[in-house]
Amino acid sequence: MNCFNCSKYLREAIDSVYAQTYTDWEIVFWDNASTDNSAEIAKSYDNKLRYFRGEKNVPLGNARNLAIESAKGECVAFLDCDDVWLPEKLEKQMKLFDTKPDVMLVYSDSYFIDSAGNKIKTAFETEKPARGYVFNELLCRYNFIPLLTAIIRKEVFIEVGLFNPQYKMAEEYDLFLRIAYPYPIDYVGLPLAKYRIHDDNFSRNLDVGIKEVFEIMNEWLHKDPEIKKEYGYRIKIKKMKRYAALYIFYMVKYMHLPKWLAKFY
Repeated sequence: MNCFNCSKYLREAIDSVYAQTYTDWEIVFWDNASTDNSAEIAKSYDNKLRYFRGEKNVPLGNARNLAIESAKGECVAFLDCDDVWLPEKLEKQMKLFDTKPDVMLVYSDSYFIDSAGNKIKTAFETEKPARGYVFNELLCRYNFIPLLTAIIRKEVFIEVGLFNPQYKMAEEYDLFLRIAYPYPIDYVGLPLAKYRIHDDNFSRNLDVGIKEVFEIMNEWLHKDPEIKKEYGYRIKIKKMKRYAALYIFYMVKYMHLPKWLAKFY
C-alpha cells in the first residue's frame, strides 16, 4: 500500500485486507511523506502492517518500488488507499498460483464505485478479458489489467525489473507488458476489488497518460522488427482513435458539448 494524504478512505482500505479469507499476508505500508493523519491510522494496526515512511515525497513509481523491495512475501499485490479488496480476493487468486507455476501474474474483474462506495459498473461488463500469453492484446488494445487486482510473483521482478519511474501514469502498463512478453498470465472471472472514482484520483492528467502509453508502444516496436511488422499499422490506427477520443472527452468536459459524445471516449 502506497499512501500520500489518504486518510479519508484509508481505514476502509486497510480493513479490507484484514478481512481476507486468505491469512498468509503482510501489508507493506509505504507512507510517501504524508502530512495528514494517515500515519496515525496505519500505526493503529498490529504488526501484520509494517509501516515505512519516505524522507520526501517521490513519484508513485518510485514509491511502489520502495515498497516492493521491502516486501518479504513470494507474491506482491497492490492496493491504493482509496480502493477496497473483497474478502475472497487473495484466496481465489492464490489458488491459481498454486496450480499454475508458470503463471507470473493473476488479475481479476473489479467494480467501479463512487466516492460514497456505490457500485457503478464492473471493469469487464462489456468485454471478455484475456488470459494466457496476452502480450499481443496488451500491446494493441489497452491496459486491461486493473492494478488493484494484480498479484505478481516477486521473482519475476528480478528478471523484468520494477516500475519504471520515468512514467507518471502508465508505469503499470509498462510493467505488465514486460511480464506478459515472456510469461502467461491468468484471470479470475469475478469482481474481487472496488476501484473508487473521485475528483482526487481523476485529476491525473489524461493526455499525459495517453502520451506515455504510446511512448511505451513505440519502444516495443523498435525493440524487434517482427513486432513492428506485425503490429505497427494496428498501433498507428489505435493512436489516431485514442487521440480523437481524448479531444472529444475534453470538449464534453470543458466546452459543454452534448454529453452523448462522451460514449466515444
